[in-house]
Parts: sequence; structure tokens; C-alpha cells
Amino acid sequence: MANKMHKSFLFFVIYALVVTVCTRIVQLIQVEGGYTPCTIIMGSCSTDNCNQMCMNYRASSTLLGSNCNFYNLCTCEFDRPPVGRSCTVPNGLCSDQCGESRCNANCKDRYRNTGTGVCVHDYDLYFYKCVYQQ
Repeated sequence: MANKMHKSFLFFVIYALVVTVCTRIVQLIQVEGGYTPCTIIMGSCSTDNCNQMCMNYRASSTLLGSNCNFYNLCTCEFDRPPVGRSCTVPNGLCSDQCGESRCNANCKDRYRNTGTGVCVHDYDLYFYKCVYQQ
């Protein structure tokens, strides 16, 4: 009897490990292999703790990372959009060479069905933001 219980327990442990590993592999493939995570510009890194801001905002999404690489703006990366939000990507500063129409065309090329590029004055910058649905 003890031997049968031991085999059942061992089977359950191996099954749980396989499911866990497979789930993680699928997540990595989605993030690194063609799946686009949802990024959202949250605010200025000079006034707020970026990682904390992202953690507070994630709701049912999984926070994949945060950074302040684009002109010190807090950019959060989620596995999917938090409820009620669109994804946004900062893609450079707007200027006479890259005005609204060119920025919009670049965004539509990158996110064919859902992308809209706009130049915005925000956080003391005039930058191009691509808004898209994931």
C-alpha cells in the first residue's frame, strides 16, 4: 500500500514540474519570440519611483519590467494591458522632420491594425507616442 502511494505522489510531483516548466517556456516564447508586451508610459522618473508606480498600476497584468531609458520617463512593460488602458511606446522626440503625420505612419507600419502615432507635450517633452491595442 505504501509503495502505491509513493508512486502516485512521485507521479504528481513529476506532473507538476512538467506543467510549471511548460508554462514558463510558453511565457518566454511569447515575450521573446514575436509576441509584443504592452508598454505604458507612466510618468517622470525624476519625481516618482518607477518600479513602484508600475507595481501599483498592474492590476490583473503581470509586470515584466520597468525602465527610465527614454528621456527619464517611467516606462512599464506588462504581459497584457491593464484593464481600461491602451499600450503606449515612446519612439523619439517630435520635430519639424518628424511631425504628426510621419509619426502616425511609422506607428501604423509597426502595429498595422491598431497603431496610432501622436506627438504629445507631456512631462516637459515634445515626444512621439505610439498608441496600440495588443
